[in-house]
Amino acid sequence: MKNKCCENHLTQDKAKELLSQNGLNRTKTKVAILVAVSKSRTPLSATEIHHQLGDETCDISTVFRTLVQFKEKEIIKELNLGEGFFRYEIGNIASNHHHHHVRCRECGQIKLIEKCDMSVFEKMISKLGYDQIQHYLEFTGVCSKCLKKEL
Repeated sequence: MKNKCCENHLTQDKAKELLSQNGLNRTKTKVAILVAVSKSRTPLSATEIHHQLGDETCDISTVFRTLVQFKEKEIIKELNLGEGFFRYEIGNIASNHHHHHVRCRECGQIKLIEKCDMSVFEKMISKLGYDQIQHYLEFTGVCSKCLKKEL
């Protein structure tokens, strides 16, 4: 099953444009990190991004510093999937698609949850006097492959 709604692959030119629009330097490393995150079908850890770029491109601390800058500008989103580290995916500024994830606690596989109907909660929160509501919701479970292994 392909997730066309989440296929926001950035070209190098689009990545450079996005960096410029957000007041960030358009270095080769920043462009490469942004393109790598945009091409991934699942959220990536800083280590995974570093491995994709190759050790000769930059060191891991550069990846972390860049991710912090991207997160502050909302170019990427930081996700906590209960693994003891954060993962990153393209943010709302580059993609208007809202979704969630489910991660298998056994094998670590991550799947996308396309639908997000939080309207009931948003109405309740609005009645409490809140506006500009955001939420972060991620799930864990045991996937069907891992369940079959247990039997």
